[in-house]
Amino acid sequence: MSLADNTTQTFASDAEQTGFHALAARALAMPLSLADRQRFCGQFNRLPAMAFMGCALDLEHAGVVRVTLPEVQDQHRGGMGTSAINGAVISGLCDCALGVSGVLQFNGKRAGTVEMSIKFMRPGMGSTAVAYAAALKRGSNVVFAEAELYSDGVLCAIASGMVSTPSEGSEKAF
Repeated sequence: MSLADNTTQTFASDAEQTGFHALAARALAMPLSLADRQRFCGQFNRLPAMAFMGCALDLEHAGVVRVTLPEVQDQHRGGMGTSAINGAVISGLCDCALGVSGVLQFNGKRAGTVEMSIKFMRPGMGSTAVAYAAALKRGSNVVFAEAELYSDGVLCAIASGMVSTPSEGSEKAF
């Protein structure tokens, strides 16, 4: 079974499904079993930031991280004085998905997003938002990852970034 085939994921549109499968086809496998990924999700979803944002992490797929915002609420809106999802919310969802996709490649070592670039393609006007991300290439202490964010099945943003572990001797800075 390829990484692109092992999910029961449902999609809001054909475009979202196509984007997911394209990302999955390029994804590095997560070095965790399904049980370990579920445990990670349980711990991660209990973080106060996740509860505050109203989002949830899903690691069902062996290569693609999914972060969902199942109900876009008033506090998530306000982009450019409109009812669009605020850019900070979109960036946060992309960073969460992209960061987790990289962190999981380091098998328990401390790591985090060190660079992220985001392109806002169109306003997110829907009632839901979902970010998908995958680690694409791994070095000894850096992972390159990409993310896509959809609102009600419409591609709204794409992001790329790097997730890294501390370099030798810099652990004290953390």
